[in-house]
Amino acid sequence: MKKMTFGKAIERTREKIESGEFLNLARKRIRDFTRNRKMPFDKLIYFMLNMIKASTQTCLDRFFEMIGQEDTHMTQQSFSEARQKLNWEAFQYLFKMIVREIYSCEYETWNNYRVSAIDGSKIQLPDDDKIREHFGTIGKGSTAATAQSSSLYDVYNNVLIDVQIKPMSVGERNIALMHIEELYNLESFKKECIIFDRGYASFNLIEDLKGKGIDFVMRVRSKFNIYIDDLPEGDHFAVLQKKGHDDINVRVLKFPLPSGEIETLISSIMDKSMDIQEFKGLYFKRWPIETKFNEIKNKLEVENFSGRTVDAIMQDFFITMYLSNMAAIACWDAQADVDEARKYKDNKYEYHVNVNHAVGTLKDRFIMALLEPRKRIRNKKINQIMQLLKEHVVPYRPDRSKPRNKWPRKAKFFHNKKSNC
Repeated sequence: MKKMTFGKAIERTREKIESGEFLNLARKRIRDFTRNRKMPFDKLIYFMLNMIKASTQTCLDRFFEMIGQEDTHMTQQSFSEARQKLNWEAFQYLFKMIVREIYSCEYETWNNYRVSAIDGSKIQLPDDDKIREHFGTIGKGSTAATAQSSSLYDVYNNVLIDVQIKPMSVGERNIALMHIEELYNLESFKKECIIFDRGYASFNLIEDLKGKGIDFVMRVRSKFNIYIDDLPEGDHFAVLQKKGHDDINVRVLKFPLPSGEIETLISSIMDKSMDIQEFKGLYFKRWPIETKFNEIKNKLEVENFSGRTVDAIMQDFFITMYLSNMAAIACWDAQADVDEARKYKDNKYEYHVNVNHAVGTLKDRFIMALLEPRKRIRNKKINQIMQLLKEHVVPYRPDRSKPRNKWPRKAKFFHNKKSNC
């Protein structure tokens, strides 16, 4: 069985959007989207999937021109009224659908484990009273509307398995438990390992993982456990205890970092054939989740919201996460051909599909492929996208490090200053 292809992902998305089941899930009332409008239900969904990052009116005019309806005019107000008839859960459904499809095919593993990482990130929201009331605030005077987002990310396959956006009052550990529940309920749930950064470690979280049969590698702070603190460098075993709960056996791995600091990992994986170096390499595999947040925030512009309501925030968030996974699928598909073409070349570095270029390439072209009713023409459009991705590759230079800069909070996107391009 091969990996999911971009063409198959397009077909599955079309099937869902065109189905009566999806219409019933998406509309808030049974009478919504029953009359023939300028923007019927399916076109509305396709338009929203095309990432509304410029001014809404500009995007509407461009969309009708793109689909050959230059004489059709829809106002921004009419679009806002139409989107208010949609349940945001419809876009969450599309996101979950594509995740299921990805894992119904072949995917990369580590020692037969699907390896994922959990991490959170704060999302800047439009300045609106109702949004502040729903999601909460941070910053000077606690006035900046902000949401807590979190991702369960497959580090070997560049896939967002589960995503959550919650009010600031919901803690990262509680959201991590939601991710674990979603993973446990996946049809593809088999042999799982989750990587956690320090800050997540707690007896209750570890107990929940053990109860669901999910292994973990977890970085811990000093004073998490006094016995673990006193252990020397090396590979050890320890017992975590809490009154009224069963003891939990964990493996402790301590090793020095280039800075001289001693890193401490705990894990439920007891296989002694896996040594400290293997665990060290595995833990640092969580780094791509940081790159993923960069892609989501700066390339897919998740914080550049197209509306000023809670529903619009939720819709845009799950649209972005769905598109992130679609871009990942497109990159896999193109990468297979890139690897084959360079198999016998004596290159100093491996070459990977340029993700930034991939996001730009999918803009408009992705929707045009989705909208095309004729399968032969649709496949031709998909092949054109793949060709563009294969033509733009970048060298992969391993073992590079760059210090993390802490920038002050500064809004990048303003709702009343949308681009016209």
